Amino acid sequence: MTMVLLVLMLQPQAPSADYVIGAQDKLAINVVGIPELSQQNVLVDNDGMIAYLDLGRVKAAGKTARQLQAEIRQLLIDKQQHTNPTVNVEVTEFRSQMVYVSGAVSHPQGYKITGAETLMNVLAQAGFAPSAGQRVLVVRNKPAHQEIGFDRRALENGTAAPFQLQDGDSIIVPEAEKALVRGEVKNPGMYEVGGETTLLQLLVMAGDFTDRAARGNVYVYRKNDTTGRPDKLKVKDSEYTTFTMKPGDVVQVNRRIL
Repeated sequence: MTMVLLVLMLQPQAPSADYVIGAQDKLAINVVGIPELSQQNVLVDNDGMIAYLDLGRVKAAGKTARQLQAEIRQLLIDKQQHTNPTVNVEVTEFRSQMVYVSGAVSHPQGYKITGAETLMNVLAQAGFAPSAGQRVLVVRNKPAHQEIGFDRRALENGTAAPFQLQDGDSIIVPEAEKALVRGEVKNPGMYEVGGETTLLQLLVMAGDFTDRAARGNVYVYRKNDTTGRPDKLKVKDSEYTTFTMKPGDVVQVNRRIL
């Protein structure tokens, strides 16, 4: 099932009706029933203009295909080439729209998008690195600066609504934020902690207490932002389900005195 989902994610997406044409895109302009007024492989120049037959140059960049075809239709009427033409404009090559992926991914780079590209489709191409955490951030600067956060699990299992990317979006996959568990647990080591990970959940990740653990003798060492030194926090048994972990915490499970 996972393989099928991944293949589907990597399939090229159909261009959106809202795709905004940009420089270096290629267009096909078709006037229904009049091939002499149609034109293929029309390149959008770096100034955003296209040369349409011998009827002049038309501004294409910044418009959707639907908007451009309405403008070309009006041009044909104004130039007395047709009284009521049906014009279709299609983007045949997408070259102008890019998003950028960085952080804990296998292939950090720019990716071309077609206007219907989703966040998960691009992430599937970039690939999560083993060190990737459970958060994904999209930084968008058009029309105003926004930072939009996503839960990686929700993206991967499809419970998050598909998020459509825009030209210029930056996708950042932060490294996993971890806490250390040491002492009398079955699997001491580093474990990822999110914003809501409790001490009990972290202890479960570490395999739970050993037979020699002093279950009521657990401390959390947490860096003090003011002094820069760790504070030693005693956590009661009753607080395991409510004590929220932070990245960089060190959990010490002491051995009981026999």
